[in-house]
Amino acid sequence: MSKHRNTKRLTAGVLWMLLAAAATRTAYAAPADAPSANPPQEYTTPDITVEAKRPDWEESLSPGTVTVIRPEEFKGEQKSLPDFLQMVPGVHVREVNGKGQYTTVTVRGSTAAQVGVFIDGVLTNLGGDAAVDLSAIPIRNVERIEVYRGYIPARFGGTFIGGVVNIVTKKPQGTHGSAEVGPGSFGSKKASVEITAPVGSGSLLFGFNHESRDGDFPYRSYAAEQWMDNSVDGRGYQERMNIIREMEKATPSERANWPATHFGLTWEQDYADWWDEINTHYKHKADAANDSRRWRKYNDYKNTDAMLKWQNKNWMIKGTYKTINRHLPNSLWIYQNSYHDLIDPGLLVDLDRDLYRFDSRHQTINASELMVENRHSHGRLDWGWMLDYLHQNKDYRAEHINNDRFWEMVPMREWSRYNSDKYNMQIDGSYQISNRNLLDFQMNYSHERMKIDGDGLDKVIQDVATGYLNFYAQMRNQYDQEIFNAQLQDTITFDDRGSWQLTPSVRFNRSKIIGYSQFGRFDPRKTYHWIHPKDSQVDQKVTWQLALKRVFNDRFSMRMTGGTYFRLLNMYEIAGDGAGILPRPRNWVAKESVFPQPEYGNQFDLSAIWDGKFLGATNRTTITYFWRDTQRMLQLYRAGLTYSSFFNDVRGKVHGFELQTNFHWKKFDLDLEGTHLKIAVQRQDSSPGVHYPWYDVHPTYQPEWEGNLRLTYRPTERWLFFGEGHYMSKYYTHYMIDFSEPELSGRPTEPYMTFNMGLKWSPRKDMTLTLGCNDVFDRGPKLKVNSLQAFGSHPGAVNIEYPLQGRSYYMSFRYEF
Repeated sequence: MSKHRNTKRLTAGVLWMLLAAAATRTAYAAPADAPSANPPQEYTTPDITVEAKRPDWEESLSPGTVTVIRPEEFKGEQKSLPDFLQMVPGVHVREVNGKGQYTTVTVRGSTAAQVGVFIDGVLTNLGGDAAVDLSAIPIRNVERIEVYRGYIPARFGGTFIGGVVNIVTKKPQGTHGSAEVGPGSFGSKKASVEITAPVGSGSLLFGFNHESRDGDFPYRSYAAEQWMDNSVDGRGYQERMNIIREMEKATPSERANWPATHFGLTWEQDYADWWDEINTHYKHKADAANDSRRWRKYNDYKNTDAMLKWQNKNWMIKGTYKTINRHLPNSLWIYQNSYHDLIDPGLLVDLDRDLYRFDSRHQTINASELMVENRHSHGRLDWGWMLDYLHQNKDYRAEHINNDRFWEMVPMREWSRYNSDKYNMQIDGSYQISNRNLLDFQMNYSHERMKIDGDGLDKVIQDVATGYLNFYAQMRNQYDQEIFNAQLQDTITFDDRGSWQLTPSVRFNRSKIIGYSQFGRFDPRKTYHWIHPKDSQVDQKVTWQLALKRVFNDRFSMRMTGGTYFRLLNMYEIAGDGAGILPRPRNWVAKESVFPQPEYGNQFDLSAIWDGKFLGATNRTTITYFWRDTQRMLQLYRAGLTYSSFFNDVRGKVHGFELQTNFHWKKFDLDLEGTHLKIAVQRQDSSPGVHYPWYDVHPTYQPEWEGNLRLTYRPTERWLFFGEGHYMSKYYTHYMIDFSEPELSGRPTEPYMTFNMGLKWSPRKDMTLTLGCNDVFDRGPKLKVNSLQAFGSHPGAVNIEYPLQGRSYYMSFRYEF
């Protein structure tokens, strides 16, 4: 830490930001960027504690749209990071594999990979992962969550088309401790301990958290309810059963005179054959269709994390460790050859134990981090450096290998191991050029190496007929990625009143990625040998962004931002995962590897901010219009018989509105957030030398309307009651548009709304008991997808790919000491 006691002249805009940040009392506030009408021009700064990366007043300098959430104000409610992000307008959380499992975030219609997730200003996105798994990030020892959309401040390295989520851990201060424990539905258990104490010249924070859940829950299989009448097999079963019933009605004389020419056999033989066909091909599915009740399996997890953080006037040292132990639930949509295939695939999932060739899939993730930072203040200059090391092991194994199932040749389906090491170095700071000009700068360099091992990577299979070696042996087993970012941002205040402020910034971003295949088995006779012992690619570009603020009075201001983006790709997108996802082939006789290219685009937003009294309450309302154009977007498509690749064959435009309003009365708080999103997406088939026309496709997993409402009532200091509602309109789960059925071919979900409620009781200041119920009306497991059915004669509704748990109760007790 460092303390400023010298007298400074700061711009009116900067002074206002400091005061606004200090005055913020809401659980999640809009950006602090509307200065008061007549701020003083001179003042003596108070003691300022330098946090993990910058002084408090500089952190408040955010000319774009930012929402801040403080988890401590929701203590006891057992909320996770995805739960908090659902409260932010413009943000959509996708629980890809169900609650508590792999979860991603998108911002203003972006993809998950287009969002940067930082912890204490350090990028957590590992290159070997498609996107950050929000379910793996602990939230208990977090001071605040900052969500930036549109304009991204210079202190965050890289360019992100969607936005940035920055998670700021707590700052150790004084001597304090707290413990919290609580059970919940579906075998849920949570426990945490947090202790801070003076150590040496600084303070130490220790945090330990554990969360586990059995996870299995009941739901109805809509596929089972439709199988008899809405599938080829179901109708075939009924036809054969009708024939058997007719045969059983035959009299002895009719059986004796059974026309052999009719079925070619005697009555007894025909009767036995019909039953044999039913027992062989239909009976198992028919039994599964007789009862639609299912019990979701392989949905369990155990998450444990610990953090040790020491900080003094100038230094901060932080170490973290986390382990995740979980099964991966099965998809109800086993076969996804087209948008039709939905009924039969979901019939037996969660009923048969071993439905897949590789079943009971288990994953363990161990990750550790060490971060060291040093900061200084010299007059008008605040600066610091940071070193960070991140290590992660990700192990996967199928516990049941079913030899009677179809043998899948793709490697790493039985087991795999990913080992990642990432080093990051950064220098950043700010310099006050004059009383109206503040300069921010940042440079960072990172190097990541990922090593891969798995079943099938060391095998060579030779085609007997041609003598060719099987191309599955041509897999990459190591990747290196180097990233360099340099950014400069200048905040200019034009008048003494601080009513006009301009913030331009410029960024240079460079990435070099190298993929290695160290097996050395490359058959020159292959026609698709696009993987070589070593392939590399360099991408770099300069981009810019601009922000303009206009303060009309102490209640109303407006903000406008815009700029260009160039998103560097990660290793997962460029090189695949070495198994089901492979590098994109340039063409069918490629002689060199050609990777996908970075995405790029433009963005713009315009906001109006009201801050004053309304309906007898303190009210802050922000309305934002946003627009973005993205080119060369990546999409994952099937490129071969058993693998997929990323292609730059999509472009899209998105525009919409965000609303965030907070009302605060003496005993009531009302918080409302809403987003309206319109996305237009086009795809162009990829083939070298051929230019196909663009055609429209559905945007997937992006609801047009989404909103969140929370009402809090505090009758006394000891009691608090809260209720929440979250709404999502339909969204498409398949990109293809069949113009004979443009709506149903997109597999749209039904609208989805959940309600949560709970109460808190604090008999003493150091004790809090919380009782709550999530999804009060049990909507999660009932969520449906409407689709065309290839097996039926009319459209039908089936379960979503990964059903969600429904109504759940929880209790937590927190004690502070």
